[in-house]
Amino acid sequence: MGDLTGTGRSDLDGRVDDAFELIDRIAKSDRARQSIIRHAFRFFMGRNEMLSDSQTLIAADDAYVTSGGSFKAVIVSLLTSDSFMYRKQTPPRTVSRRP
Repeated sequence: MGDLTGTGRSDLDGRVDDAFELIDRIAKSDRARQSIIRHAFRFFMGRNEMLSDSQTLIAADDAYVTSGGSFKAVIVSLLTSDSFMYRKQTPPRTVSRRP
């Protein structure tokens, strides 16, 4: 037993009886969904999002919602976005070696 607080949504906050109820409530959170999409963006783009990527993130979120929760739809949306198609190649990192 425990309490979920601070979500900013009265339908999510409140007493939870077990971990499964907690998972169900978090799964309904817009914030949790957007966080997962943002982390997918960072993984596939290899960088943090910028203001210019806002349309890509909105489109990925819309793809998830309209597909009924398909993560595959998010990935397709990200990999067909301008943010991915026109990304700049970053130079490889060099590792300095100390004697």
